[in-house]
Amino acid sequence: MENRDENSLIPQFLLEVLQKLADVSSLDWLAARAKKIAVEEKKTTLFLSFSQASRFFTKDGLSLEDSQLKRAKALKADWRPETWNQLNAARAYLVLHLPHADSTKWLKTLDQLFETGDMNELESLYKTLCLYPHQELLAPRAAEGLRSNMTIVFDAVALNNPYPAAHLNETAWNQLVLKAIFLQRPLYQIIGLDERANAHLADTLLDAANERWSAHRSVMPELWRLVGPFIHDENIQMIKKLLSQDNPLEVQAGVLACLSSSHPEAQQLVNEHVSIKEEIDRGNVSWESIGRQYVPFQ
Repeated sequence: MENRDENSLIPQFLLEVLQKLADVSSLDWLAARAKKIAVEEKKTTLFLSFSQASRFFTKDGLSLEDSQLKRAKALKADWRPETWNQLNAARAYLVLHLPHADSTKWLKTLDQLFETGDMNELESLYKTLCLYPHQELLAPRAAEGLRSNMTIVFDAVALNNPYPAAHLNETAWNQLVLKAIFLQRPLYQIIGLDERANAHLADTLLDAANERWSAHRSVMPELWRLVGPFIHDENIQMIKKLLSQDNPLEVQAGVLACLSSSHPEAQQLVNEHVSIKEEIDRGNVSWESIGRQYVPFQ
């Protein structure tokens, strides 16, 4: 069942954010267009306005205050509008005024927007996945975005977006993570990464890591975050090999992976790297710090 309060409060929040950033003429245009979209039988205004929004709003960041960030999280769990720009917000505001009582009609119109959008328009549409009504109908659309060859589109779905973790099945979720690793995207920006970790994904990643090591190629340090909870007798040797690498980020990743494991040998390996454990305890080493420092290379 939809949350009617959420459906009305989120557009209101977006408008309030934009009111502090955009000029009055742009805001007047946005309000007039949204009002027309909400009542228009034909969807001409929606399609034209969605495209024309780039004339009125910039790609500058939203620059949210702490109070706004807290309010956003209260409106939608794990939503990260701080990663949006003003044009993303304006376009989301317009689309969220599309009547949705008839889910079939609503989805048909939304699909038309996706199918005709350019790269930047698709970015806004996919970033808004987590805010649309009828969330249960959008998993195929999310999967389509994840298949895109455009990094900006893939990122809009996979990174800083709570929709995939909440709605994708395990197969689709694992494909998201594998493609993110293949594209060398920052895994720490994937929401729900720890909660959706699973043994099948861990096994697949271990196979991939072994192949890369055999070819004398590097392994993305963040990969081990998804392996740590599934360390067992058969794969502990790979963790030991990881901890013998020359790259400090890989060693840090190895210790963090061991900390997420209950395997006795993993705990012993942590004890053999006291200095890193201390840095972890101080908050100086984390999966995010590793992801931020990692420079992709082949």
